[in-house]
Amino acid sequence: MSGSSDNSQLNVQGYNIVTILKRLEAATSRLEDVSIFQEEIHKNAAKDQSSSSPETKAVLASAPEETLPSPSPAPIAPAEKVKFVSEFENFIKDHIDPFVHSSEAIDAQVGKAAQSLKAAFEEQVKFLELVSRTQKPDPLDPLFVLTLSPMNTHIEEISNIKNANRQSEYFNHLNTIGEGAPVLGWIVSETPVSFIPDFKDSAQFWSNRVMKEYKEKDPKHVEWVKQFLSLFDALKAYVKEYHTTGPSWNAKGQTLADSLKAPASAPATASAGAAAGGPPPPPPPPPTDLYAESSEPKSGGINAVFADLNKGSDVTSKLRKVEKSEMTHKNPLLRKEGAIASKPLPPKKPTSLSSASAAAPAAKPPRKELIDGSKWIIENFTESSAPEPIEIELERTQSVFIGNTSGVTIVIKGKGNAVSISETKKTGIVVESLISGIDVIKSFKFGVQVTGVVPLISVDKCEEGSIYLSQASVDASSQVVTSNSSAININVLDGEDFVELPVPEQLSHTIKNGKIVSEVIEHAG
Repeated sequence: MSGSSDNSQLNVQGYNIVTILKRLEAATSRLEDVSIFQEEIHKNAAKDQSSSSPETKAVLASAPEETLPSPSPAPIAPAEKVKFVSEFENFIKDHIDPFVHSSEAIDAQVGKAAQSLKAAFEEQVKFLELVSRTQKPDPLDPLFVLTLSPMNTHIEEISNIKNANRQSEYFNHLNTIGEGAPVLGWIVSETPVSFIPDFKDSAQFWSNRVMKEYKEKDPKHVEWVKQFLSLFDALKAYVKEYHTTGPSWNAKGQTLADSLKAPASAPATASAGAAAGGPPPPPPPPPTDLYAESSEPKSGGINAVFADLNKGSDVTSKLRKVEKSEMTHKNPLLRKEGAIASKPLPPKKPTSLSSASAAAPAAKPPRKELIDGSKWIIENFTESSAPEPIEIELERTQSVFIGNTSGVTIVIKGKGNAVSISETKKTGIVVESLISGIDVIKSFKFGVQVTGVVPLISVDKCEEGSIYLSQASVDASSQVVTSNSSAININVLDGEDFVELPVPEQLSHTIKNGKIVSEVIEHAG
């Protein structure tokens, strides 16, 4: 989401979603002012009645009830927010706000970056409110692109703060926030559950430097790191519950254009300037061709670039000639000053599991432990240390993490919350039922069998995996989401035997009517 190239696309010919929202708020404020004005009229009428003459009171008393002025109707309460919107607001309150306070206690610039991060999440609340009442739009719709602009603006603010404070002693803090902020882009991903951990890894590269520097010096920096990394875990849990395949658009809602014209369900604050005049007109429609050239001459832009290129050799006539004394390859004194230090980059992630296995860590002792009564940890088991299946009994509030295992079988009984499987080899997992789902990450030759119902199985960066679904899961329309994975097979029951259904790995992309159309390539045998 970040980057100057994206920003140029998001700010399309002056249309800005912030301006649209402000105009909608003004319209709502006008309606509230009219309601207040009507209530004042009824109050004044009541006062006039109490101060009228005895004859007038007698006439009013003898009049039938139908002719008497009726009291003003009670104000209509605003519509209740959709649960996934209110839960996202709770996420900000529980995780973002404490992080902002901790950041402000460390440094003013770190606090400023954290405030920009909070502002971006608050803009995402507005986006989710829009999602709750809107049908899923075309991702190429210019209006949809404009809805992302406010969030992108705040992410760029974080980047600008970081770049302006490269000499700060808290530069690692700023980098931590800057690398993690693009996680807000989960709203444009079809696999957001696997999208979020990537940005946690990027941020952790810098947060580890903070931990190394301040672990023994100042505990508030350690707590700051823990707070920031917990944001990703909380966001992933939220997305897994409400938006497993992207934002939960309203299939029965309005179109995006109509939703942007209509006021949101939440009450707007009345402004003093809305007391006069009617509601503002709806925003004008976007241009039919965003890249059409204007008939008016321009002093800059792409036309000016081509005009300069057409000058031929004259285009370089105003460039200053570099003297030999300024060339490092011809001036030994400049070479002695040393090269400019380049920005350290996070370690490059392996492109395949085979390259990841080349740098295998030293063997660690096997571990099977229940932490805080809510999370099982099963890791470092091999075929020699666990020749028999490892069994655990799971409760509804408990989750399981399985990591760094090889050649073992794990049986999970009961109905629990979630199971996460990371960096395993030749590991088989049998699961009964889960409330949330199963995540399989960076695993090789794995097998997952569901005997009850699991609503979602996410497979990311894996090779040679087999998933066995029970008939109950098939009937419940359980989803299997795969990304960056190969040789994955889903097995379903046909009578008493399982039938293997290979997951497609190749897609064909064509452009039709200006849009990309993707189709699965089927190989006939």
